[in-house]
Parts: sequence; structure tokens; C-alpha cells
Amino acid sequence: MKKPMFIIVLFAALIALFTAATDRAVDGAKGSKAPVFKIERADSLVQLDNLKGEWILLQFWSSADASSRIAAKEYSRLHSATTDSAGNEQFRHLAVNFDRSSSLFREIVRRDGLNAKSQFYVGDGQMRSSLARNYHLEAGMKAFLINPDGQIVAVNPSARTIREAI
Repeated sequence: MKKPMFIIVLFAALIALFTAATDRAVDGAKGSKAPVFKIERADSLVQLDNLKGEWILLQFWSSADASSRIAAKEYSRLHSATTDSAGNEQFRHLAVNFDRSSSLFREIVRRDGLNAKSQFYVGDGQMRSSLARNYHLEAGMKAFLINPDGQIVAVNPSARTIREAI
């Protein structure tokens, strides 16, 4: 009687461990569903799951990470170049900033000429930690191209990759 119970407990533990490891391993990876989140600012609210049906370029950046700051400028220019005069976007650009202060963030957006409508600031706290964990930002800032079904199709995509995908 002890042996069957041990096997059942062992099997349940293995399933639990495998499920936890699998969920963590695919979040923020190419081919996985993009982890959902909600970001608010004074003039707008963005929920990733409300944007299904659209191509999304989700970028995380910080002034402390020079390559991500340069990418923020390049992605902002690409977004502007692919948006027509009527405001029709080929893709939605969401740039999430992790700077140490909102005033630094605002100054960099101004100096670099970034499209303020696509820029979002998250300070220290639970939202920042959750985004960093879910999108695996431990090793640095990244960008994700998300298809209309909510699946990540590219990590740190080039302008060419974005144009070919959309």
C-alpha cells in the first residue's frame, strides 16, 4: 500500500515541477504567448490582452542600457515611417522605460525626439519586477514583436524583420 501512494505522490510532484518550469521557461521567449500586463499613465491605459488583432512592437528600455536607448530611437523612427498621414499604424509601438526617475525619462523622450504617445514609464515596484521576470530582462533590455494572436514572433527584431513580418 505504501508503494502505490509513494508513486502517486512522486508523479504529482513531478507534474507540478514540470508545469512550473515550463511556464517560466516560455514566458518572453520566441514562439510563446506574450505575458499580459497593464500599464497606466495620466492620459491612457494599455492592456496587452486588449490589443489582440494588432501587430505590436513591445520594447523595454532604460537610459542606463545604451543599446536599448539607441533601439528606442530607431524603433520610434520606424513606427513613424510606417504610420500614414491619417494615423493608420502598421504596428503598435509600446516602449516601456525602466529609468530611475520619471523626470529623467521625460527628458530623454524630449531630447531623443521619441514619440511620447508610445512611451510608458514604470518606476520601481511590483509592475517593474513582474515585467522584468516575465520577459526575462535580467540580462538586459529587449524588444518583442508580437503577432495579432498574441504570440512572440521575434526578440530584438531588426527593421527588416518587422517589415517582413507585418
